[in-house]
Amino acid sequence: MPNQHLIQRLAGIQTILNGVHKASSTMSTATSGQERASFIDQFLSQVLPSPFRFGTGDATDGSGVRSGQLDVVVEFPFGPSLPLAGGSSSRLYLAETVAAVVEVKSNVASQWNQALHTASQLAPLRRKFESWMVMGTAPSDDIPLFVAGYTGWNQVSTITDKLQAAPEIDGILVIDAGIFLSSPRFRSLQVTGPLALWGLICCLHQRRCQS
Repeated sequence: MPNQHLIQRLAGIQTILNGVHKASSTMSTATSGQERASFIDQFLSQVLPSPFRFGTGDATDGSGVRSGQLDVVVEFPFGPSLPLAGGSSSRLYLAETVAAVVEVKSNVASQWNQALHTASQLAPLRRKFESWMVMGTAPSDDIPLFVAGYTGWNQVSTITDKLQAAPEIDGILVIDAGIFLSSPRFRSLQVTGPLALWGLICCLHQRRCQS
């Protein structure tokens, strides 16, 4: 039987996130930064343990390949990242210090092409880990990418099709519908209801899924 205490707490977080989207839905596209910040502040940073850090910016690997702008960068607790001059919150991340990337969209269905573009830019980057960087099995050399939409598709079958057609994307979360699906390397999770949020957290937290 599912843990009702866990479900109730996640339902509360889901309600808060849905409220953020509802409050900003009639505003300009500039509110996407507010939705991204709320996704971090109201959810990720409150649930994942403190060694994880969160930011936004570009990533680059040892060969000089660079991604475009990434919505949410989930950092490993080792290694530096570089700020941009002028006090911008955007940073430049070394590929080895990036645990995963989460693209946050107001509507994942209407903004799916944006997510695919980010995936195509991120996919060529490769991480090369030294033994001191990891405990146990090293993560994969590519950077996992998840897409979270405040709204979007509300059918599991549709999300399944989208995920299967985009092998560079490791999972899709639709917050208002309460659906999370992950790729085979993340155990092909299919979670619905408030626990959909927990599905994304499990994938981000368990590094062994990335090996």
